[in-house]
Amino acid sequence: HSRCVLEDSLYWKMINPTFAIWDSMTVDPYKVDGAKIKDTSVIVLHDDCKLENWCMPLSHDHHITSGFGSRKYRYHYGTDLRLSTGDSVRSVWDGVVRISKYNYGGYGNYVIVRHHNGLETIYGHLSERLVNVGDEILAGDLLGWGGSTGRSTGPHLHFEVRYKGNAINPAHVFAFQNNTVACNEFELTPNEFEYIRDMRKAQYHKIRSGDTLGHIAIKYHTSINQVCRLNGMSRNSVLRVGKVLRVR
Repeated sequence: HSRCVLEDSLYWKMINPTFAIWDSMTVDPYKVDGAKIKDTSVIVLHDDCKLENWCMPLSHDHHITSGFGSRKYRYHYGTDLRLSTGDSVRSVWDGVVRISKYNYGGYGNYVIVRHHNGLETIYGHLSERLVNVGDEILAGDLLGWGGSTGRSTGPHLHFEVRYKGNAINPAHVFAFQNNTVACNEFELTPNEFEYIRDMRKAQYHKIRSGDTLGHIAIKYHTSINQVCRLNGMSRNSVLRVGKVLRVR
């Protein structure tokens, strides 16, 4: 399957120098630190001069079941969209399949498509993949069937948008409630990666016998309310020994 883009590396490099790297096994082979991105880039999401050059990932309404953001002591790098097992999952733009494989610990069956506009998209928890590495894809082409493989508690599509390997909030790119792209041209600023800087400032505490929320808040110079907010808990929640809490 290495026919592909290895021969076209100059073409991809012209689109984005990072794309000169071709790796069909690693989600982020680029190793670009998003926290150090300083420039603003304009990403074309829809070109009025072309017909059907974008497509929503699902054929029905896009109901978000879990958004992009912090999940207690780990980060959720995509948007989860409700579907039924066997629903069609489609490529949102033209591009080429960079990864199509199974990941036991997380994505399950998943596909990554590299797009001509400089973005990559990830489609996770599929019940079946229908494309191979190196396949040239048009917007709307079928990538696989929806499912609940990998680390998943029920059928849904885990959908990510990445720039130079760094996740950006898909809800900033797609207006899911309206089943459309958010705009024709997306202005990608360094603020989009502020979450990376925030994550690096995060502190965690492993609960020990005798701990209370008050003691934990004092230890880390924060408040009980802040600890509760960061962990989606109440003041009356049971503190289980060994559980990890985010405190800052």
